[in-house]
Amino acid sequence: MRIIQVFGFFLILWHGQFASIINDAPHSDTVVTRGCKDLESTTPLLRLKKYLFCDYDFTVRPNHHKTVINVTLKLMPKMMEFAGEGILTLHSWMSLSWTDTYLTWTSSDYNGITYIHVKSYDIWLPDLHIYNSIQLRNVNAIKYLFGSFSGDMSNDESTFDTECLLFNTGSVICVPSVKYISKCDPDYTYWPHDQHTCNITLGSWSHTGEEIDVHLDGTGVNMNGYENSTEWDLKLLNAEKIVKKYKCCPNDTFPKIDYTFLLTRHNDINHRSYVTPAISLIFLTLTVLWLDSRSVERVAIASVNFICHLLCMFDLHWLVPYNGVNPPNIMLFYRDSLALATFALILTALLRKLQNMSMEMPSWMFSTTTFILSNRAGRFLVFSIYRAILSRRGRTSRGGVRRPVWTLL
Repeated sequence: MRIIQVFGFFLILWHGQFASIINDAPHSDTVVTRGCKDLESTTPLLRLKKYLFCDYDFTVRPNHHKTVINVTLKLMPKMMEFAGEGILTLHSWMSLSWTDTYLTWTSSDYNGITYIHVKSYDIWLPDLHIYNSIQLRNVNAIKYLFGSFSGDMSNDESTFDTECLLFNTGSVICVPSVKYISKCDPDYTYWPHDQHTCNITLGSWSHTGEEIDVHLDGTGVNMNGYENSTEWDLKLLNAEKIVKKYKCCPNDTFPKIDYTFLLTRHNDINHRSYVTPAISLIFLTLTVLWLDSRSVERVAIASVNFICHLLCMFDLHWLVPYNGVNPPNIMLFYRDSLALATFALILTALLRKLQNMSMEMPSWMFSTTTFILSNRAGRFLVFSIYRAILSRRGRTSRGGVRRPVWTLL
């Protein structure tokens, strides 16, 4: 019995010591919770950004709703692509500047900071669109309204993410890299010496001119950094601001910036490949008509001339872009030249056939042939046989029979 009492005494003593150890241990909140570093007092830039963006909403247009925001534009093209269907793709930088009255501060309160770098998706951006894009999507308009600017209305992946400069006066300057895709009206009538005029029209998508007004920065374009294409020469014709009114909104204006570019093809290679052979085929066709119809060389050259015309036309068919109702003049030339080459080949075969015939030529055919050979055009075409015809004209063959005129050709 005494042993049980002693054991119970030690058990009570051990329990009391264990409880005191637990009570003396620090609480779990004290171990986990730590105080944040006081960076605001040491970093003025942190204090400034918290001051600017504490209650800032980038979906709300700055300034009073009756105060216009002036946006200044300057296009800085870098390179371009032009497809045969009349699609112009312009890779460029775009300089944008405006004033956001919600993002101003006193520089002396923040150690003299006069400007900071901010991300484009953190601030309000003007919803500028290209009006003559090849395709418009509603999703692009939604992205514009919520601060994701895109230069390409037909490509969702072209939205840019860049840094902008924000000054203490509220001035914002952004220079994003954009890609504009517009539809031109091509004209290949004078291919390969063709020129095309393309327009890129920019303006606000959802705001009137009383809310967002666009302006040109100087001339509106800086071509110093442009790398010319090996196929096309790009030249700025005009950059102007156009303000329109519509019947639906007589009290509102809708300004836009219209850039007009002239594309001129570098035609040296195509000129040598297709224009020069066309001139050579002309002389080849004339050579066929000048040669003696009884010679084998005339038949050979006429055949080669016909085949060369066909090969050139087939090659041009795959090279020259489609041009609607106005085909290129060079295709019309090859078509007419092919008709002459076909005529020369058929005429050669017909004359060789007539040479083997011994029947007397009808009087009407003789008089017609004599009339043709008596004028300048006829003498020019058949100069090689002109003297033989004149010397034998009106003479008859032996036995008093008139000789056929084709025996003299």
